[in-house]
Amino acid sequence: KMHKNKIKIGDRIKFKSPTRNGSISVWRKVNGFWSPTKMPMVRFNGWSNFVVKLSEIIEIEKGVK
Repeated sequence: KMHKNKIKIGDRIKFKSPTRNGSISVWRKVNGFWSPTKMPMVRFNGWSNFVVKLSEIIEIEKGVK
């Protein structure tokens, strides 16, 4: 199990996100971090900078070098 504070840009994270249609789990690539926190940002539901709370992250997959 990876540590959530070791996430880097380019990694893929699986997270559970509450939406209008219920709570779904999705994989997304990390494209940045919400400053000044360690919360990763992804493209999701039409947002290019959707912030994911660390508590919502289920899995982390290292990005391809």
